[in-house]
Amino acid sequence: MMKNKTNLKGLLLTCCAVGVLVAANQSWAADITNCAEVSATTEIDVDSQPNNMSGTTVVEDDESCAPVTVNIVYDFGDAPDSYKTSLAKGGAQHEVVPWLKLGAAIDDEADAPTPLGADADKDGADEDGINISSLVVGQKNVKLQTTTAPVNTSGADAYLGCWIDYDANGTFDAGEFGSAVVPNNNAAQIDVTMPDVPVTTTAGDSYARCRLSNVALTATDAAGTLADTTGFADGEVEDYKISFTAQPTFDLALMKRVKTPAPDATDPTLPVSLSVGDTVTFEMTVSNQGGVEATAITVTDYIPTGLKLADASAAQWTVVGNIATLTTPIASLAANASTTLDITFTVESTAVLGALENAAEISAATGVDGSGNPLTDKDSTPDATNDDTVKDDVVSEDGKADKANDEDDHDIAKITIVPKADVELTKTVADDKGAAITDVRRGQTVVYTLSVTNKGPNVATGVVITDVLPSTLEYVAPASPNPEVVYDTATRTLTWTVAGSLPADGAVKSLAISAMVK
Repeated sequence: MMKNKTNLKGLLLTCCAVGVLVAANQSWAADITNCAEVSATTEIDVDSQPNNMSGTTVVEDDESCAPVTVNIVYDFGDAPDSYKTSLAKGGAQHEVVPWLKLGAAIDDEADAPTPLGADADKDGADEDGINISSLVVGQKNVKLQTTTAPVNTSGADAYLGCWIDYDANGTFDAGEFGSAVVPNNNAAQIDVTMPDVPVTTTAGDSYARCRLSNVALTATDAAGTLADTTGFADGEVEDYKISFTAQPTFDLALMKRVKTPAPDATDPTLPVSLSVGDTVTFEMTVSNQGGVEATAITVTDYIPTGLKLADASAAQWTVVGNIATLTTPIASLAANASTTLDITFTVESTAVLGALENAAEISAATGVDGSGNPLTDKDSTPDATNDDTVKDDVVSEDGKADKANDEDDHDIAKITIVPKADVELTKTVADDKGAAITDVRRGQTVVYTLSVTNKGPNVATGVVITDVLPSTLEYVAPASPNPEVVYDTATRTLTWTVAGSLPADGAVKSLAISAMVK
């Protein structure tokens, strides 16, 4: 049989390559067959027909093929499987390719590395693409930055999507998503803007996931596969264990004590004794026990009956009814700092004798965290109502959670109101007939009259008057002795113990003493 001959002047070779993607269990393989044939000769080939190859099957000796199989590998996450990590759970999956890379290292990660651990560290060293520092509860303007410039030489834009499980519920929710575009031939680090950390987030551990993909990512794509022309989207999956740090503590405290008159040096806890007309100055120490600056701190003093704001405090405090409020609030108080305030009162006649308490508290204050979120005092509720449980000088109990305990921004100081009297004594002399005299003779009897009165403001009790007779006078005992009077002949001392009390109305009590001039 004659072979067809050609009229070509030389030898031509033709090559072709055919690639077929086939499914193989949980991975893909690409079978690539590259073929060549003699497509022309000048002479007639004795056993082949040039340029007649069809497909990839070799039928003549001027044809030849070289098959090769390319294994395609995949990247998975390694967070706990509640986040849909394993393929069986519909986990996130990307084809690993050299033209799309997050971080310095990249490798193929097995589906569901065993075990999926709480530290999200079962996948080797390739999770180096994102800087995730500890986040703070309530943190705003959260940005995740890549550690290096992500590699994208795919010829088109790529996409970086990240999720942070803010509520630690074991899933990456759509509201926990942020994304950024990675341009082709990217040369810069990429920032991914994330939602603010809610103030309701609980301090502790949680997880984050980032996906680099040649297919655009949406908020609901934290798990699952994404399709491209090869079957699976290219890129990487990186899971991270992260932590949330609690907001800084906001904690103000107030302690109130008597400043002047000075308390007893041997026992400062003893209440200072005061009487009508006296003044008392209380010192209040406002302390910032928290970790942030406090501003606009207002202090309220609850004035008890019997105390009146003294002139010395009039400019500093504004009084409405029985409430005195700091006229100009404390502008700012740094963390771990304290300041003092004074308030001075006069004891009025309406003061009830005995123990008296004066309470004060922080009635308003402002504190914010580093993101500007308002903070609340951890163990007190600033207000202007004198109805808290108050323990004297206690600044460490948690009174907000348990009303049996002390709110440490509210404190009392104790004084004792004691009676005060103005007792006056006059002494006159007359003869035994009652006539006023200025001179006497020896042997004459004279009568001295002692008159005592109380000008108040309180009743005087236990009044005792002592009269020591000179040696030139001899006491004449009355025929009917007065039980209030005792005379000591050895010391020539007469003692008059006034019976009962002296009212504060100016009433006079008198005693007549007879003596003979020697």
